[in-house]
Amino acid sequence: MPVTNTFLTDSIIAKEALMIVENNLTITKLINRRYEPRFAQDGNKIGDTISIRLPVRWVGRTGEPMIPEAAVETTVPLKIDTLIGQDLEFSNVDLTLKVEQFKERYLDTACATIANRVDQAVCAQYINCPNFSGTPGTVPSALDTYFDASVQMSNCGVPKGKRNCVISPRMEATIVNNLKGLFQAARSISEQYVSGEMGVVIGLNFVMDQNIATHTVGPLGGTPLVNLGSQTGSTINLKGFAAAAALRLKKGDILTFAGCNGVNPQSRDDTTELREFVVTADTSSDASGNCAVPIFPPIIATGATKNVTASPADGAAVKIFGQVTTTASVQTKQGLCFHKEWLTAAFVDLDLPKNMEMSARAKSNQLGLSIRIVKGYEVRTNLQLTRLDLLFGLKQTYEDFCNRICS
Repeated sequence: MPVTNTFLTDSIIAKEALMIVENNLTITKLINRRYEPRFAQDGNKIGDTISIRLPVRWVGRTGEPMIPEAAVETTVPLKIDTLIGQDLEFSNVDLTLKVEQFKERYLDTACATIANRVDQAVCAQYINCPNFSGTPGTVPSALDTYFDASVQMSNCGVPKGKRNCVISPRMEATIVNNLKGLFQAARSISEQYVSGEMGVVIGLNFVMDQNIATHTVGPLGGTPLVNLGSQTGSTINLKGFAAAAALRLKKGDILTFAGCNGVNPQSRDDTTELREFVVTADTSSDASGNCAVPIFPPIIATGATKNVTASPADGAAVKIFGQVTTTASVQTKQGLCFHKEWLTAAFVDLDLPKNMEMSARAKSNQLGLSIRIVKGYEVRTNLQLTRLDLLFGLKQTYEDFCNRICS
C-alpha cells in the first residue's frame, strides 16, 4: 500500500504563525491602530511616513468684542521603520511533518519571540512619556499610586474610558495580594483569587505584561537648580550638579521645576501640581556642574498651547522623579497607565518577493496583523531557509495620555 505524505504548505505555516503571534501579544492589542489602511495600498504608495493631524487648540474670549484667532494645526509623524522577524532552517524531511509537529518544534518558540519583540518595542515607548507616579525602586503596594496616575491623566484632559494599566508580574502580584482584604464585589474578589489578575479596578483595565521595560535613572550628583529664569522651549539650562564633567541625566528621566505647575489643556487652569518633563537625550554637565538639558514637551507659558502656569524662575529647585539625588542610578520597572490614543501603531503588509521558491502572507482581520513567510532552498546544505517577518511603526500621539508607574 503506497505511503501518503502530508506536506506542509507555506500558507498553513503563515496562518499558524499568525495565530500564535496574536495569542502572545499583550500591550500591542490596547493601542490605536486606525491609520494602518493608509500604508502600502496597491496603486497608492504613500511612502513610509504619514502625518497625524492633532486637534487645533484655541484660547477663546470673554465679552462681546470679537478676537479672531489664527488656526494653527500641528502634526506628528508616524513612520514605518521597524522590521521584526525570526529566521529558521530545516531539512526537506521536516517539510513532510504534520502541522502540529512543525508548530511544536518551530512555530511556538519562533512566534513567541516575534510577539515578545513587538510588545517590547511598544513597552519601550515609555521613554517618550513625561508623566509618572510612584517611586523608582519601590513596587507599589496600594492603589494610591494608580489613583495618582488616573488623577494626573484627568488633570491633562484625558477622556474617561479606554484607560489601561499594563504592569509587570511583580507589580501585579504585589497589588493583588495587598488588595485581598479590601471591600470589593464578591465576583471581582473571586476572579482575582482564581486568576491572580486584577481585571478592571478604579476605572482601569489592569493587564500583566512580562515585557514591561526597565529604566535606569541617571547618575545625578549635586543639587540641581534652574540656571536663569523665563526659559521656554525644548531645552532647560541647569546648574548645581557636582562640579565635574560627567553624565548626569539619562534619556527617559523625568524632571520637575519648583513653581512650574501644569495646566488643563482646555481651560488652562492651574492643576496645582508640578508639570513633568522627560529628558530626551543623555546629558552630561560641564566642569562647573552646568548643563543644557533637552526636554519634552517644550515649556510653553502663553497662548493656546500653554502647558505651564509660568516658566521656572532662576534658582528654582529641580527634582528627578520627585527626588533630588536619592533616585540616582536606580533601576525601575516602568508600568504604563494609558488611554488607547496615547500611542499609534501601524502594521503593514510586506510585499511577497518574486522568483522565490515559495512565499505567503496571513492577515488577521480582528487585529490587523500581517505576517509574511518566505522560503528558499540552500543547495549546498540541503536546507530550507525560512523567514517570518512583521513590519510596523510606532508613534506617541498624545504625551499626556500616558502615565508611567514606577516600580
